[in-house]
Amino acid sequence: MKKTGLSLIAATLLGSLTALPAHAQLDCANKPPLQERFTVNSALVKQTGYALEWKRCAEGMAWESETQTCSGEPLELTQDVAASHFAKNKEGWRLPTIRELYGLLDSTCAEKEELHAIFPDLATPAFIDYADFWSATGDRKLDGMYYYLDFITYALDFHSQGYSLAVRAVRDSK
Repeated sequence: MKKTGLSLIAATLLGSLTALPAHAQLDCANKPPLQERFTVNSALVKQTGYALEWKRCAEGMAWESETQTCSGEPLELTQDVAASHFAKNKEGWRLPTIRELYGLLDSTCAEKEELHAIFPDLATPAFIDYADFWSATGDRKLDGMYYYLDFITYALDFHSQGYSLAVRAVRDSK
């Protein structure tokens, strides 16, 4: 499937979800270098144009400065536990919305090499077949169903909040 097809499908699926501030659609044929779209700072990465900062490793994994990789196993949490996981943190970390998660695919034109450069955890054995990450976005019509994004297949779907998936932390950047 072409990148434009992926964007069209995602736009259709995301059309009914809560709006984010407007941002420019990335021209994948003429995209700027990765360093202009993301600022990497050790275990964290800032997403240019979104005012967001992400942890480069899934929750449960640890950043290894010497090797610039993630170690350990990702936590797989139910959606309600994932949401409460961040409730008491004082650093502003939270569960991302589905639009914020999907914005990572938009900002990389869904290229695996770029996603792995930004999020090295995606290259670990834990995420060989799928890399499903919870969002904080619930379905408007089906109570208890929440959206998630698979960073391997790029599938956007929803599941019951009792199902366990990985969690990627985000916070508003300063």
